[in-house]
Amino acid sequence: MGGSWSGSVEPKAGQAPPTDIGVRADVVVIPVDRSQQAEAAFEWYCQRVHKPNNTVHVVHCQEIEHPGGEHYPDYAVTPEAFAEVLEKTKKSDLDLVAKYESRLQELGIKGMVHAQMGKPGEVVISTADKLKATHIVMGTRGYGIVRRTILGSVSEYVVHHTKVPVTVVPRETTHWFF
Repeated sequence: MGGSWSGSVEPKAGQAPPTDIGVRADVVVIPVDRSQQAEAAFEWYCQRVHKPNNTVHVVHCQEIEHPGGEHYPDYAVTPEAFAEVLEKTKKSDLDLVAKYESRLQELGIKGMVHAQMGKPGEVVISTADKLKATHIVMGTRGYGIVRRTILGSVSEYVVHHTKVPVTVVPRETTHWFF
């Protein structure tokens, strides 16, 4: 038995013969922000989990900060102030996208970097669904229970709303058993 299709066994009707038996390609989504935890999760995946057939989609989701702070209603802020915040966000996103595109290229990993605006958890789920992801790898900020209860947790949201396996890489990743 080899790792290639020999043709001696016929596939079931309507089923194509496998091209690489035993070699599965995954579509992996890795959400990132500017945190060390996100970078650590990306590096952890690249060093310990990545396989040559996998395709990696790095996803950055930027929430737009309200120019007047959260205490001012939208109508109290000028259109110019919103435009300034949007422009600043775009520039910041381009720097992060370039960083991860460069890292993928350095490591010879097939994939793309996506930058979107919205609520991070929702963007991760919709991106994973759209790309038919088979795995999500993400970092955690390690918020305490009070802060996590008040602010919520993107990793917790993703774990509870996705249909694919999620690996949440904790802040300390020095000891691994595999």
